[in-house]
Amino acid sequence: MKQHTVLAALLLARGRVVSDDCLSRLLWGWNPPATMNAQLYSHVSRLRRLLGDEVSITRMAPGYALDIGSCSFDLATYERLSAAGHGALLAGDIDTAGSLLHEALSLWRGPVLTNVTEQLADAEAPSLMEARLATLEERVAADLARGMHRRLVVELSDLVREHPLRERLRGQLMTALVGAGRKGDALHVYHEGRRLLVEELGVEPGEELNAVYHAVLDDTVPAAAAIPGRVVPLMLPPDIADFTGREPELMSLADELTLAASGAEGAWRPRRAVLLGMPGVGKTALAVRAAHATREHFPDGQLYVRLRADDGSARSPEELLTVLLRALGHSARDLTGLGPAALISRYSTALAGRRVLVVLDDAVSDTQVAPLLPNTPQSAVLVTARAPLPSVEGARITVVEPLDESAALGLLAATAGRARIAASEQGARAVLAHCAGLPLAIRVVGTRLACRPYWEPELLAERLADDDRRLDELRFGALNVQRRLLSAQHGLSREEAVALERLATLDSAEFDTDTAASALVVPRTEAERLLDALVDAGMLQIRRSGGRWAACYGFHPLVRLSVRSATCAQAA
Repeated sequence: MKQHTVLAALLLARGRVVSDDCLSRLLWGWNPPATMNAQLYSHVSRLRRLLGDEVSITRMAPGYALDIGSCSFDLATYERLSAAGHGALLAGDIDTAGSLLHEALSLWRGPVLTNVTEQLADAEAPSLMEARLATLEERVAADLARGMHRRLVVELSDLVREHPLRERLRGQLMTALVGAGRKGDALHVYHEGRRLLVEELGVEPGEELNAVYHAVLDDTVPAAAAIPGRVVPLMLPPDIADFTGREPELMSLADELTLAASGAEGAWRPRRAVLLGMPGVGKTALAVRAAHATREHFPDGQLYVRLRADDGSARSPEELLTVLLRALGHSARDLTGLGPAALISRYSTALAGRRVLVVLDDAVSDTQVAPLLPNTPQSAVLVTARAPLPSVEGARITVVEPLDESAALGLLAATAGRARIAASEQGARAVLAHCAGLPLAIRVVGTRLACRPYWEPELLAERLADDDRRLDELRFGALNVQRRLLSAQHGLSREEAVALERLATLDSAEFDTDTAASALVVPRTEAERLLDALVDAGMLQIRRSGGRWAACYGFHPLVRLSVRSATCAQAA
């Protein structure tokens, strides 16, 4: 042990002279033997024989110095790799940083300074362990920035148990938990850490950990939890646990969103996908599911923002840009007073060179969306809207249709309980017949059945069969099918709203252009314009081609019922 202590002390001195007195204290403490000098000389002589000619130990008053020549010293190699990794992390070169920091930590093969005297271990081990932990935190930061949240949860949980008062590790665990969709657990980790700090040290959490806590509450994660100087926003809503069907659409979206990451042909172009469909058809659920499925391809963050206010009105591009820039790390003070052009410039700069997924939910118009589009191939955008958005050039457009019978039954089972639906499949299909494949309606009836275990599906089907009662049955808590369907009317002109009401009174739910022109008492060209506007608003669907190359239009049954009900209520 004493020979190892002398070697370790000389190595840690990095070529500097270590005095006899210092070596004596490291070997024997404050009570050295009378033969101290002779024993030191004996240990050094043995080391010289063991190390050979490549390493020299020179007597230089008042002690000894070691020169390792061309040999390598694992601690020096570790420090060089760690410093290079730190520099790459600050420069934003995440992949290089991760590789260097992983290599640096691989040189640690167990506890440090285990075969030396207690005196040397007490003097040197704490600083070495602190250096290792600092490197470990930076390696975790690089891994978080590369989207490895789920695989880091176990490692960070163990590290926090081992170092419960180390606030940066706790903040990184919170970040990993949020990235794994476990926001509640992340908040629990913070409160447990706060309790320990208060009880054991009598202090509150520091600024860095508090910043992570407040960012978790606000759905953004600060730079302190990932890369110094860079925010990695994690704004996606929680993944849809009972998402059902849509496999072809999901595969198509994943192909488009990950085009650049796969190195496929055309990866140089901006990646853009647009989901179109009527209200309540599940555009947002599909977008959120696709975003979570591809999130690891976007290690620099995922942005999410709703483009409509709670009252259904369009939020301004300036407001939306401010929200996104705040999520990307800009302070409110930095953005105060900036005009649209300056905000767009800062947004483009913030995304430059970064792999970020931007989800723009429930877009209203081209002018609202255009300033929010990433302009580089590294980032991707996924937009949901009711009406087409021609300004989103080069986008892959997916029209989201109501669910088919099999997918509808799967969603109802996932919501109400699979065993329950399997036990009464005939009644479940009768319920679904009145939902016409609309996911929102299916979620309402499934939630009602789940909350009323004594109801049989047949009872709910009987209630839904009454046209005058159906819309009342299709509301539960904040879920309201009629309100959601009629929200699309906000963007209609007076002419279009009147046309919608008149068409809903036709005896048939399907009609061609000539029938519509007759009902609306307008020329055929004007009827085509009004019908196109209603299709774009999600209030009508093009069913099939009619005669003479004309289109055949139709209402979704619940849209038709909602419009008729609202018209009768206004007349009353």
